[in-house]
Amino acid sequence: MYDFNLVIEEFEFYQQITPKMQTDLIQNTRVFQEFEKSFNHFFDECERGFTNELIINMYCRIYTPGKTVISYKSNVKELFFIRQGIVELYTNEGSEDSKDKQPILYLPKFSYFGDYQILYNLKSNIVFRTLSNYAQENKKMSELPDIIFMCICKNNLMNLCELFPQTAENIKRKSLERRKRFMQQKDAQKSKKKETQGNTINDTKSAFNGDDDLKNFQIDEEPEKSENQKEDMKQYLSKLNKRIDTLVGALSEAEK
Repeated sequence: MYDFNLVIEEFEFYQQITPKMQTDLIQNTRVFQEFEKSFNHFFDECERGFTNELIINMYCRIYTPGKTVISYKSNVKELFFIRQGIVELYTNEGSEDSKDKQPILYLPKFSYFGDYQILYNLKSNIVFRTLSNYAQENKKMSELPDIIFMCICKNNLMNLCELFPQTAENIKRKSLERRKRFMQQKDAQKSKKKETQGNTINDTKSAFNGDDDLKNFQIDEEPEKSENQKEDMKQYLSKLNKRIDTLVGALSEAEK
């Protein structure tokens, strides 16, 4: 498995050839061609230039089984495409290593994740881990196959979105639809847990009632405020306190 971005890091010719030649290179190089075909469900609404640039900027990440790829409430910095293996999705409730903890979802080979967190600047309220519970009881953890990802960093992805706004709109829409399914699975597990604890759930409704609800992000997804935002809040509170002091002083004078 190779880093696709070696083409632009080691050879300057790629950026010097025409867009048509770049497309020919991607579509006629077997490794690029197979990758695009395997993830056509991601690329099917992407402009050609976006697809070329995303693929050529990708690099490989290899994880051993049972490792956390994205932890709870972390800032997602990479978009992951699964080339080999399976990824489990967990909620944050309980210990991640708990034997009785069940995944809410499995992502198989040729799935991807990290999209909506990056595109909407959200923290992940789901834990993504490489599968460790293989049905190979006689194999030790060290003997299990690695999980292989092809990735693109957040900065490069967001730069491409600025260059290709129509594609950005398309993948943002699809990412919200994917997030909806993830959150529904998360809510379903919570409902099952309450039922097993003896709590009665009557007429449980989905948290999503239409497209307007797709951007109703949860509290544990909201990103931390940047330093500039924190400073702006301090300035606002300082001005507010001064106004309150002025108002209190005026009321005191009026009472005399």
